[in-house]
Amino acid sequence: MQMTYRATKFNTPDPGETIVRSREEGFALIAQLDKKLAGGLNKQDRATYLMGRATLYEALGDVKMLEAAQSAFAFTKTANSAALVAVALHHFGRLKEANMWYERAYKYPHEQGYEIDIGYEGALLSGGGSKEWLKAWKIVMQLKKRMVYAAMLPTWDGKPCKEVQIISEGGFGDLIHNCRYLPMLKDRGVEKVTVFLPPMFFKSGFVDLAMHNPWWPNTKILTECKAGIPSAGFFDLPAIFETTPETIPDAPVWKWQDGPFLDYKQDKLKIGFVGAAKAFETPLCPKGVYRSMTDEQCQKILNSTDRVEWISLQPELNPKLESWADTADIIGDLDLVITVDTAVMHLAASMGKPVWVILSGATDWKFGIDGDSCRWYPSIRLFRNEGFGFDNAVEKVISAISGL
Repeated sequence: MQMTYRATKFNTPDPGETIVRSREEGFALIAQLDKKLAGGLNKQDRATYLMGRATLYEALGDVKMLEAAQSAFAFTKTANSAALVAVALHHFGRLKEANMWYERAYKYPHEQGYEIDIGYEGALLSGGGSKEWLKAWKIVMQLKKRMVYAAMLPTWDGKPCKEVQIISEGGFGDLIHNCRYLPMLKDRGVEKVTVFLPPMFFKSGFVDLAMHNPWWPNTKILTECKAGIPSAGFFDLPAIFETTPETIPDAPVWKWQDGPFLDYKQDKLKIGFVGAAKAFETPLCPKGVYRSMTDEQCQKILNSTDRVEWISLQPELNPKLESWADTADIIGDLDLVITVDTAVMHLAASMGKPVWVILSGATDWKFGIDGDSCRWYPSIRLFRNEGFGFDNAVEKVISAISGL
């Protein structure tokens, strides 16, 4: 089935959907803006060019994003420029400062929508307690612009009812993370639960793996959801259940086939490795900035010891990984998984495997702002980078490997 809406596509944006199609074009445009900013400009044009310059540096994942954002805010003092400063500080691992700027952006006048509101929501969740989490969930439930289904389907309010539709939101990792709420719907008096997903979840074998677990509900293609049935997106579930740091539900255990999937060397530790997440959400951002390490950083880890048999858990690097079931089977045989923040992390942790997560400065809210543990998964150990990118997080991992 050919789907035409963005939520089901692997690669976004499509050619022609953006003015800047490459990093080279981005830096060339910044050079043009710099020339204009060096001349005499009226206030409106200067504000426009400063904001454009800061936005480009952020989109390109360039270290100059912080200086550019601070310059834009110093001149404009708007919600959007405050949000750019928050994002830049976030990339540098200055999470407490970033959260202050997310709050500042939220409190400035702005059009309600995804970017500024979701930034403040993440700040509340990463650095706050129960009060802040409940405040964040109210923001989540107000952000119904983000999904088409919100305009055509009634929102499930968490009360008992005959049927509830759970609608796809996010990627594979987001679904694994939030599926912990699916078994809880029955306790809320929901008689029938159906999950609706885009085609990529079926084609990748994700649905086959999910249906292997008795707690996973019946699943259908996204276009088959029905009007008039109470519905919720996967991102809505923590909000509907009013989750606090003290009431995070345990992740349900994911089952997989028994038996060895590969032939292993018996005298070595078997460690799965993922050095890069899919970059479709940041097509201009290079490796080594957000959720993907550079090839050099990956090799530094892989070459750090000869006492480990490394097994790649990235399908593009391991031809034996033809489906999510294959990935789960391999994880089941491993002693440890070392990965960036990606769906494999969620799956391995849900299978109860020890997982080391390598985080860049731009950590997601689910990991909090400090510490080496993750409240969502007890088997996860975090390796945080101090500053921009991954460099010192890589060194921390190498040091820990030597102590295995």
